[in-house]
Amino acid sequence: MTTAQLHVDASDFDYLSRAISRLPEEIRAKAMSRAVRRVVDTARNRIVQKSFKRTDAYKHVVAERTKAFTSDGGNAAEIVMKSEWLSLYKLGAKQIKSGVAVRLRGSYRHAFIAQMKSGHRGVMLREGPPSTDSLPIRELFGPNPAHDINRHPDVFLEVLTAVIEQEMLPRYLHDLGQLLPKGR
Repeated sequence: MTTAQLHVDASDFDYLSRAISRLPEEIRAKAMSRAVRRVVDTARNRIVQKSFKRTDAYKHVVAERTKAFTSDGGNAAEIVMKSEWLSLYKLGAKQIKSGVAVRLRGSYRHAFIAQMKSGHRGVMLREGPPSTDSLPIRELFGPNPAHDINRHPDVFLEVLTAVIEQEMLPRYLHDLGQLLPKGR
């Protein structure tokens, strides 16, 4: 079994803090703004990763509904996931003999794929008892990734916390290093 020892000297943090405080405010602000933007993008990607695994949806479907925004100064950030139920048709529904099958979601007996006059396609199911009437019908939907976040915020807060703890300081120091003139 391999073990590792980590020794952290508090004087290193004190030295780093003093060195950063001596830098011009413009460089510190620019480095922080860059770091926040990069960390917000990383957080968005990790939230998409967690969400698509939890909801059994395709990654690109969840990703196109999730946007990340930062303020101009980089001191505020927002990750927004569009709240809408995913259409089973867009998740790859296929018509089968007994109904409709959707990858990762299972099969829906007596369902069918229909196209409306407007061009909208979806997985539909007749309402009420089986009869000769063809109407009314209703559309069937899959998961709503934003709904999952609202129902289980602790899971997604853990993801955000981990990203901030692991990525923020190293990214800030990297961006400071990129902005400082190179001594040659």
